[in-house]
Amino acid sequence: MLKGKIEEIIYAQLEHGEDLLRGIWDVCTQNDVKTGILLDATGCMKNLRVHKISKQPDAPFGVDFAEIPGPLEVSAHGVIGMGWVPDKSLTPQEVPGLIRGSQDTGFGGSGFVGHESPYCHVHITGSSSSQTICGHLLEGSFTATQYFEVAIAKVSGVVLRVTWDKRGYPAGYYHELVRA
Repeated sequence: MLKGKIEEIIYAQLEHGEDLLRGIWDVCTQNDVKTGILLDATGCMKNLRVHKISKQPDAPFGVDFAEIPGPLEVSAHGVIGMGWVPDKSLTPQEVPGLIRGSQDTGFGGSGFVGHESPYCHVHITGSSSSQTICGHLLEGSFTATQYFEVAIAKVSGVVLRVTWDKRGYPAGYYHELVRA
């Protein structure tokens, strides 16, 4: 266990049609957030892509992927860390089974694009007129309004490193806390 301090809370408004996960990454990059908490993401989405628990007995790692068309009202929260790839020669394209479509570029279920880039483990719930879904936010989930807000708490004193190593998923994909 390590302790950190909340330095500040960053409020950001995302653009209409913006990819929510990439928007959160951009806010983190612009504000040098290495570790933090996504306190809230609230708004309306055009569509929602998630990585979720599967009922299918043959689903790899017990998960599958779903996409729901909008409009959807969503609410999300999660942890923010830094992607860590000890062997910097590894690229996301070398991660079999984790690239699911043209929007997916990162390592792992929620992804990060490279060494020391932002990582967000975001749990999101979305409701359309016919269904509700909860899962890990994936790239390719687009906002539907010009007033979609996120609130991020920037934390100092500790770094959440999300490590991907040569062992692959699941043994080589893990979170570790280190002193900043």
